Amino acid sequence: MQRPNLVGDPFAGVSHDFSKSGVQWINPAAFALPAPGTFGNLSRNKFYGPGFGSVDFSVFKNTRLTERVTAQLRFEFYNLFSRVNLAPPNTVGTFAGPNGQNGFGQSVDTIGDFMGAPGIGPGEPFNAQITLKLIF
Repeated sequence: MQRPNLVGDPFAGVSHDFSKSGVQWINPAAFALPAPGTFGNLSRNKFYGPGFGSVDFSVFKNTRLTERVTAQLRFEFYNLFSRVNLAPPNTVGTFAGPNGQNGFGQSVDTIGDFMGAPGIGPGEPFNAQITLKLIF
């Protein structure tokens, strides 16, 4: 695959604030196609996408019911601080499109939706569950 030329600041004019339509992670106007038959000046793995962070927390209490039976009450919280974990930005499209209208450099999904598991798994918003478990 041919690499593009970096002709400007790839983070100029992008805020990295998430909205329902996604976030423009990289400014497509900072890139241009090189002359035919030449390689671009952009090195491999130059930029990184959004990071991932999630805090899971659980509290449980064991209560012995009989000599052989124990009840365990569990409270489990996933993504405790409800951090938005965005999927990698789109790398397909043309460079230098006005305001990223072609989708290049946009992250429009969370990691869980991107991986094919909406509503469960990494990248999803705060989730909690209460469980009663019998151990015998």
